[in-house]
Amino acid sequence: MSIFSEYNDFKYIYPPRPELAISPDQLETITEGWIAQPKYNGSCAVLFINGHKDYKIFNRQGKELTLQKPLGYTDLNDSEKYMVLCGEYLNKNKNGEDGRPFNHKFIIWDILVWNGRYLLGESLEFRINILINLFGCNRSLVTKEGMILCEHLHTTRIHNVFMAPSYLNNFKKLYDEIVQTDLYEGLVLKKAAAKLEVGFREKNNTMWQLKARKETKNYTF
Repeated sequence: MSIFSEYNDFKYIYPPRPELAISPDQLETITEGWIAQPKYNGSCAVLFINGHKDYKIFNRQGKELTLQKPLGYTDLNDSEKYMVLCGEYLNKNKNGEDGRPFNHKFIIWDILVWNGRYLLGESLEFRINILINLFGCNRSLVTKEGMILCEHLHTTRIHNVFMAPSYLNNFKKLYDEIVQTDLYEGLVLKKAAAKLEVGFREKNNTMWQLKARKETKNYTF
């Protein structure tokens, strides 16, 4: 067990993020052992929840996230100890699957600390199973306008908090489908067996991930 495994006091942890980009056509060559999650067009965020008392939310540079509205984050925690979640805070006014702005929401895609334990050495697959056990795989959402069925989002019991689904195959077909929606800018491919490293430096946990995103005015492949 690592000396960092017990997480009892706040210390910023950098989120696992892909550095290497591939073209969407290369998704055809990705085979077994990988998990794909949608790449959302928002701000990468790390959420530190201190029991049910309070929380802090930071961007990927370690600065407190601005332009965000308070959500019921403390209700996500299942213990009185620290939980640390990685996700995307949606603050760019992108349209969701129904064609309407999908803004000021949080989408969970990884868990780094659970019940006060920094999950060092645990595989991505193990961590995703923790998230599924905590939040389920429901894709329906009841609103004032009626029930909404989400294609590429899991809902949680907390209003405006969602979880990223994980996919095991047909990555190119999945990519071609999701990029038709403004909110989704591509896919992140992650090695299922990759073990979590200490994230006190920005470049940790980058080597087991790839990103494939649609072309925009800001970048090409």
